[in-house]
Amino acid sequence: MTGDAGVPAVLSALVATAFWGVWLGVSLRRDRRRLRNGFLLMAVVYTGVGLVTALVSLVPGGSTAVSWFSFVLVAVLGVALLLLPVLLVVNGVTMLRRERRSLGNLLSLLVGLAMLASPAVIAAPLALGAPPWVWSVVVAVLLLTSWLGFTFLGFVAQTLLYRHYAARVPARAVIVLGSRIVAGAVPPLLAARLRTGAAAAARLGGGDGPVPVVPSGGAGRDEERPEGVVMAEWLTDHGVPTDRVVVEDRARTTRENLTYSVALLGEHGTPGPYLVATNSYHAPRAALEAMDLGLDVHAVGAPTAGYFLPSAYLREFVAVLRRRPTIHLVAGAGIVAVMALVAFLSVAGR
Repeated sequence: MTGDAGVPAVLSALVATAFWGVWLGVSLRRDRRRLRNGFLLMAVVYTGVGLVTALVSLVPGGSTAVSWFSFVLVAVLGVALLLLPVLLVVNGVTMLRRERRSLGNLLSLLVGLAMLASPAVIAAPLALGAPPWVWSVVVAVLLLTSWLGFTFLGFVAQTLLYRHYAARVPARAVIVLGSRIVAGAVPPLLAARLRTGAAAAARLGGGDGPVPVVPSGGAGRDEERPEGVVMAEWLTDHGVPTDRVVVEDRARTTRENLTYSVALLGEHGTPGPYLVATNSYHAPRAALEAMDLGLDVHAVGAPTAGYFLPSAYLREFVAVLRRRPTIHLVAGAGIVAVMALVAFLSVAGR
């Protein structure tokens, strides 16, 4: 590429990067919890790479360097895509061994098996000499899968983008989301949430002692005592002053955790913003729930066992899809309609 020919490419890439960058900045300023921030970040990165590529191409020998970079990038992504389904299946087997068997805990295994089977599904119509309309069905499935993959990447990007901001929110109280109590005691997963909440309360309080901490959770069907009560005992046993613990013992869902806890803090004269402590995989959705409810609440995540994360993030992603089902239904219906039209035209033209 000559210098004169490369200048328009640089200018167009610069304009595109600036456009997405400004939009991302405005969106972050309005609310850092929005899911669209992840998609805007992806757009900034994509156009930014294009800008750097265009600039490097202006340098003598730059086109060769760009070609090699593109080759290496495609090779790395290809290897990653080949390894991903295997890793998901291995993780799924680990989940079967260590956790109770449920659809949520089996997600990594199911997704991994589906990815391993996809090449055979694609190749079968070709090997069997299937009619054109079958190919339309295959392409429709691939496009639907691509849409879900794109949406998942946006979810992951927003998770990474939001994580660093939430830890710096100048909150006036901390809410710890409850989870299942085992044999009347706090299990490791919930203990991680409580440790994170207690540490955040101490940090936010500074030398004046911890800010108020709300352990939130009612009693489940198989629980004799409310989660909030058991969590409060854990907090006081681990050094949080009793007068700093405000128990919420009615909530059954994340939305109720947030709504009841914020109302309780308001009754105690503690205004927002508030910080929610939950597990790392659950923090993005908890923040989205708070945003949907119009609450001045941000979420931080506690460390979670690595083997648990793939299925947990997939489960959270499914829950995120259910927040705005119309968008995904319209996208899916559009893909199916277009491919149905292609199939009809291919059949009619025979």
